[in-house]
Amino acid sequence: MAVNRFKLPRSVKVVLMVALLCYLSIVLVGMAARMQKPAYPWTVNDGYFPAALVGLKHTDSRLTSSGNQTAEQKTAKPKTAPCPKTIASLTKYSKWFRERYQPGIKLFLDRDDTKHYDNLSASGPPFGFKRQNLTVLSQILQHKDFANPPVHGLAGRQSCIRCAVVGCGGILNGSGAGKEIDGHDYVFRLNRALSSGRFANDVGKRTTFYTFFPESQHLNDVEDENVLVFYAIFKAYDADYALNMMNGEKPPKYISRGKTYGVRTPVVSPTRVKFVHPNFFTYVFKTFLDSKAYRPTTGALVVFLALHICDEVTIYGFGYDPRFTMHYYDTKFVVHTRASTGTHDVDNERKLWHKLHEEGAIRLFKRDL
Repeated sequence: MAVNRFKLPRSVKVVLMVALLCYLSIVLVGMAARMQKPAYPWTVNDGYFPAALVGLKHTDSRLTSSGNQTAEQKTAKPKTAPCPKTIASLTKYSKWFRERYQPGIKLFLDRDDTKHYDNLSASGPPFGFKRQNLTVLSQILQHKDFANPPVHGLAGRQSCIRCAVVGCGGILNGSGAGKEIDGHDYVFRLNRALSSGRFANDVGKRTTFYTFFPESQHLNDVEDENVLVFYAIFKAYDADYALNMMNGEKPPKYISRGKTYGVRTPVVSPTRVKFVHPNFFTYVFKTFLDSKAYRPTTGALVVFLALHICDEVTIYGFGYDPRFTMHYYDTKFVVHTRASTGTHDVDNERKLWHKLHEEGAIRLFKRDL
């Protein structure tokens, strides 16, 4: 007895085949996205999406060649991503961090600080304005070009900001960490920030914020033209230098111990400069560094600026690991010595980075030889 077989029309078969291929494509794309998800020590939420996938800075094709946002983007409403655990929320879980972290501390000077000169003059630089010329300070903060731009731009703060702080440590030499560094929302750099050519693969190219004082200034090494500059006043001369910088003039000669030194001229628009507040220096030095050594390093200052600007922070090139040369750009191996680290207590700072890592406040970049 013959059996009647049901045959699907050719058109139906084609539709089913297309539907099956679409389904398989969606599954494969989802698997690839999960495999590429960056790992943070405190991130376990399956609903987490990297900022690189949703932030304006990384997804909009209208970026400038330097990686900065266009004028249209700066005024656009920022997209957001979930942030399972932030630095601010860490105070709920870490007693050690809660006793030290001050979310309301003032990070930068503004025009009104000239009115508070007396209150800020109990100590000398960098912790205050004692013996500092009030006229010079007023000319800096009341300068017509001192715009004191907002850290997060005109678009405002995103709900979850992931940041990389890039130091100069030799641990970065040959690390291949450049792509990882550039994948953050903000990238902080300081001092000698070589990030072009052969260095890019190890330290990345992007720079959002650059911090310096007169002798450490290497703005020519910074790839991004529209970087926001954080200027640190460590001594009385640094204020005179700042005034000349605001006026677009060459720096005054620096005299120390009877010797006169020439200082590099900063190539930066005064409208893109912010000045680190002396109270912030005091806060970092006394609260986290236990007032050890002479003053905090520029690196320590930048790490804590990031801790107050960002939600998640990873620091690269910090810790003075003796297995590696002192700087990632050294052409030959340079051994760490007391003389090379000056008046800083680098051992104390190294312990602090590991403590912050253990408490979950930062992720400390590490690698084997």
